[in-house]
Amino acid sequence: MIFLERHKIKRNEMEEFIMKKLLVLMMALAMTLSLAACGGGKTETPASAPAPTPATAERKDNVTPEQAAAIADIMGKMGPLYNEAAEAASKNGWDKEETAVQELNMVYAIMDSARVGLEEIDGYGDTSTEEIDTVVAQYQVVLDEMPNLVAKYSEPYSK
Repeated sequence: MIFLERHKIKRNEMEEFIMKKLLVLMMALAMTLSLAACGGGKTETPASAPAPTPATAERKDNVTPEQAAAIADIMGKMGPLYNEAAEAASKNGWDKEETAVQELNMVYAIMDSARVGLEEIDGYGDTSTEEIDTVVAQYQVVLDEMPNLVAKYSEPYSK
């Protein structure tokens, strides 16, 4: 019986450690994106010309079409997982736990940064193509972690 209790404590400590690491990763990604978003200036289009959309206009940042497609694909998959995690967290009482709220808010901020980055012609500013590759890889890490968050928040919260 004592062994089981010690094992349970170690498992809880390990889960907490993993969640802290995930939170740190998401915060680092959000900081990277906020720096990238601050790079470029906006240009005004004449009132008589229709405003180009990022899909039809040539981008004025260093995002390649392949990178933009990868970001859009990742965010398209992340959105439903985020909604599922947020709904499960609310339903199962996780909204009372500060770390859970911070995790979900961080995922939302990451998705919002990606949306703004893709919607603006110069959304990623002066960020280099190599740095955008890093951002895409970080988005993928967050996406890969989302099923774990959904599973965690699908369980009833107990403190």
